[in-house]
Amino acid sequence: MKTGYFKQIIDIQKNGFISISLYPSNNEFVNYEYKSLAPNWKLHENFKTKKISEDQFISAYKEQLESMNPNKVYEDLNALVSGLEPILMTDGSKKKFCHRHLVAEWLENELGIIIEEYKVGKVIRSKGYMKKNINPTLF
Repeated sequence: MKTGYFKQIIDIQKNGFISISLYPSNNEFVNYEYKSLAPNWKLHENFKTKKISEDQFISAYKEQLESMNPNKVYEDLNALVSGLEPILMTDGSKKKFCHRHLVAEWLENELGIIIEEYKVGKVIRSKGYMKKNINPTLF
């Protein structure tokens, strides 16, 4: 399983892109949606209009995630793409705060799996942000 954002998609090959955004992606290559992982409308709007902070968003969104069964979510996502690798997609770019990183963190913690970023690889996620995981070398 991976995460990514819509603007990364430039290929037309068969894929497992799943939108987890509140609004449709308008990307012809995103064939699946899993709205249960999108922030609810009120939370989205309050954050977008800066009525709540990132920390308040994180707290409310984590409550939303914790009301779900991570094993069922994982099974649903895999069933949705019928044997393809699920790639959870949103509007947020790699440098901006995005709920996809919260979803990935939640699934990783709950299921003990590793979720990479599409076209980036292994990343470190924290509080809705990510940075590329650069392994230090001895030389």
